[in-house]
Amino acid sequence: MLVWFMHGASVRRSGYADPLRDRLIADFSDRGLTLPEFYSSYWGEELGSTNEIWDYVQQDLENFKWDYPQVDIDDVFHYRQRREQLITGFFQDIFKYLSSQQGREIRRTVAMQFLNFLTDNPYDEDLHLVAHSLSSVILWDLLFSDYGTSDPAYYFRSVINGLVDSPNKRKVKLRSITTLGCPLLIFKQMMNMDEQRLKTFAGGYSGTALRWINVIHASDIFAYPLRASLDLDDTELFFRDRYLGERNFIKKSIGDVAMALGLIADHTSYWRSARVSKLIMANLIGDYDGLSGNSPILEFGEFD
Repeated sequence: MLVWFMHGASVRRSGYADPLRDRLIADFSDRGLTLPEFYSSYWGEELGSTNEIWDYVQQDLENFKWDYPQVDIDDVFHYRQRREQLITGFFQDIFKYLSSQQGREIRRTVAMQFLNFLTDNPYDEDLHLVAHSLSSVILWDLLFSDYGTSDPAYYFRSVINGLVDSPNKRKVKLRSITTLGCPLLIFKQMMNMDEQRLKTFAGGYSGTALRWINVIHASDIFAYPLRASLDLDDTELFFRDRYLGERNFIKKSIGDVAMALGLIADHTSYWRSARVSKLIMANLIGDYDGLSGNSPILEFGEFD
């Protein structure tokens, strides 16, 4: 079994998935199952510093303060900390990826890492993909966007059975996808995503269906369900939007203030969550009872 992790926006360290990987290793060991081969794909350094845009803002604010020392910056530029969080923690990487050249370079980096991972594990055939945040968009591009053979996405697809005709002798079977904090809904119209490619691919499966679990933390404002937007009701794909609830009186009582305070923290906590680990484990081993459940909500409680 091959398990491939992909990080989201603003990540600049390769060990981002270690907490999740460690939980999964413990779970596989407790069940007496063979451990998967894990790989944490890392493309963050292709985008450079997360502070680049904010450094320009800071420079302009300092110039303003020099020209108008009597004015309090906080009176003319509100919510500096939250603005910085949004720019450095989310939007900067998104805008860079959407530029054609940098997007292509990221796909090239991921494709090369992926092919090397398969080369290092020549006898494993079952592939499972776990993508967080912006990487759910990148993963869609790698698998289903309308790129020709000249794009690095082609080489990623060429080793996955059923995606493209290619001369590659080595093929792996994509068994499951898990998306965490997925903003794909926001990008769907902007990027002209064609869900028919996904449906055609999933329709080619015989026996066990392709599984896709989309995990949504209750407080993550960047995470959204996908079933309706991708029109997945009448497909062969086993798809579930899984909502992870949280009965938090403080968040309910202070509303938008809590949202602002947890803007980035709630979006980046999936890798550390025991509840997320349980869902991913169920997806890896094909535990359909654990994936479906009697309720659309797995459970309530603390997210970590």
